Amino acid sequence: MPPPGGPDREKDIRECHHNRRHALRHEDTGKKYKCDQCDFASRIPGHLKRHLLVHSGQKPFSCPHCDYSCNNIENLRKHVISTSKHVGKFLYECKLCPQESLQAVFGTNFQKEYKGHLEERHKLSSEDAAEAAKL
Repeated sequence: MPPPGGPDREKDIRECHHNRRHALRHEDTGKKYKCDQCDFASRIPGHLKRHLLVHSGQKPFSCPHCDYSCNNIENLRKHVISTSKHVGKFLYECKLCPQESLQAVFGTNFQKEYKGHLEERHKLSSEDAAEAAKL
């Protein structure tokens, strides 16, 4: 018999918490952000905003390397990373790093990393880096 408070007890507590959280996902309570065009509902306003792009047909995210566009950043990230069209390319490639330099141009597929690069390497303010990192 394991001692009280041992690893099995901690695992049971984690599983119980996970099961309660999971059950909440299936309840409709708290989903106050509802789509007026279908049954979609969310607790998070940003999720509704993202969902509404499905109905509007808008595709605000554009590939910096071709004419592909989509309605969410994750699809764009997958396009750049997973397709063979852009081998060695990144979603965010630094335009401030000298192209003729011996150092490689900074590239990443994550806005937060690119923003950090702009702030640290090029000494941009947080606001200027955030603006420059927008797609």
